[in-house]
Amino acid sequence: MPSVRLVRFAKLTALIADVSTIFCAFLIVGWQITIFFRDGSWPALPLSLVFGKHEYNPSEVYSTASINKLVASQSIIFTDALLDLPIIMPLLLAAAFLTAFCLWLASVERELTKTQIR
Repeated sequence: MPSVRLVRFAKLTALIADVSTIFCAFLIVGWQITIFFRDGSWPALPLSLVFGKHEYNPSEVYSTASINKLVASQSIIFTDALLDLPIIMPLLLAAAFLTAFCLWLASVERELTKTQIR
């Protein structure tokens, strides 16, 4: 049986992670709004931007010299599709899961405090 202090610590930790994830999502949207006002178009910032260099240029296309000789495997196709997702999607998904986890921990904390009072 977990203690109330452990559940409160886990809830606080999850809440801090949730708030910082939502803050990062707002920063990303703010960045997109800035690009929209500067360039006049709303960019879909891909997840690969996080793992690549820190400049955003939508006209760049990277390919190897032997691109026609390569046979794409399913894992490469899945990885490319995953890296083409907008950055905001994993952030919102993580925020939703963290919020649900915080709510679950709050209900566990209520149940534990009820059993300790009795």
